Amino acid sequence: MLILARNLKFIIKKLNRIILVEFVSFACVFYFIDTLYVISAALGLLFSFFIILDFAFSEYAILHGQKKGLFFVFYLSRIFLYAIPLVLGLFFKNYFNFFVILIFLFSYQIHYIGFEFFRSLKKIKR
Repeated sequence: MLILARNLKFIIKKLNRIILVEFVSFACVFYFIDTLYVISAALGLLFSFFIILDFAFSEYAILHGQKKGLFFVFYLSRIFLYAIPLVLGLFFKNYFNFFVILIFLFSYQIHYIGFEFFRSLKKIKR
């Protein structure tokens, strides 16, 4: 069971729906062009999901658990999670496309920023 705040669970669930629709549409188009792109996108999305979960856990641990010393541990774990798909993309050049991995590696973070922006914009307009 995830130990996260209710609003973070809500945000991650919304992001999962949006990104799943985008990935399925991307996969349907690029499956017939080159399956290398689809596999690379799936790898980037998988680690992007792990990174956003790590971010959510670190936020919860630091803010609610008052464990400020864990900041560097979570920061290093995120750097490690960014490095794994990039190293795989560079090492297995025949099986992955590095630039597709790089684009999809930041998909959850970009959508999270957009989600928070529009949510804050609605609050300001009220």
